[in-house]
Amino acid sequence: MGYFSAFKNIYSEIQLQKRFNNTFLLPYLNELEKKYNGTFAPEQRQKIVNYYGLFITSFLCSSYKRLYGQTLTDEERKRATLFGILTPVGDDLFDIDKLDVDSIAAITFTPETYTATTFAAHVAKEIQTYLLTHVPHTDAYLQASADVLAIQAETIKQTKKDISLQDLQRITYTKGAVSVVIYHQCLNEPASEQMLDALFYIGSLYQLGNDLFDLYKDVRDNIYTLVNTCKDFKVFKQQFLDRIRVQNKKIHLLPYNEKRKQDFCIIMNTINARSMIAIDQFIRTEQVKGKAVDWWKMERKDMIVDMEKPANFMKWMYYIYQLPALK
Repeated sequence: MGYFSAFKNIYSEIQLQKRFNNTFLLPYLNELEKKYNGTFAPEQRQKIVNYYGLFITSFLCSSYKRLYGQTLTDEERKRATLFGILTPVGDDLFDIDKLDVDSIAAITFTPETYTATTFAAHVAKEIQTYLLTHVPHTDAYLQASADVLAIQAETIKQTKKDISLQDLQRITYTKGAVSVVIYHQCLNEPASEQMLDALFYIGSLYQLGNDLFDLYKDVRDNIYTLVNTCKDFKVFKQQFLDRIRVQNKKIHLLPYNEKRKQDFCIIMNTINARSMIAIDQFIRTEQVKGKAVDWWKMERKDMIVDMEKPANFMKWMYYIYQLPALK
């Protein structure tokens, strides 16, 4: 498999996106603050600049385009970067502004007529108005937006301790899937049905990864997930690996060049490799306790996975090599 070429491409994309962020994203964030007399919280700004506006665009969107034998255009890069602002700002509409679903639907589908009264609403209105007038396939983007809104409204169920396993699985997998799909629908060509099928598994695994690394935060905020309600992480690991096998199969069935599919499979599994480090750590925690862990009674240090540790980095490299070959 072409590990070297896959990572070389990603490194190049990250450098490109960093330059784009310096010339477009950072000045635009400052402009929004001045224009609407508000501020992005430091943690939020960091997420936009270092994760949504950097990692997602250079990692996800550029990988979609390379799979198709294309490169990300400047306009596609701009749209994906703008959506990287919209993602955390959209969370604020729910969590901080406490807007009802009808108001958020109005910003989503008819932003130009919505009367914004908060900083987050002004920002969301401006960006969504731009995207709706510049995304080439508006119907596909609107469908993806509707899917994001629908599952976002359902996540309220995760604040209830008695949420069923079936609901947790459905919400987790769907939330992850719609988040990777909508970034695709910002591009010049919408995803095919077969690609959407593959993206469902890619996104669901990514969401599980987010929940693994957000274990402390979710416990602190009393958000129930498949991770902090897990009774047996050995079983969780097997289910996770089975899901990777399905994801890899879906990727390799796509009607594209074999070498490009191999590279795509490697890159998509780098996040899953990181997730495996967390799963292995939580299995060890269970073994020490000798039983299922009540994470609400654990200390913060027990829930944090330190990827800076040399041993964890080496394990990550090992899993990056192993996971793409799973069939």
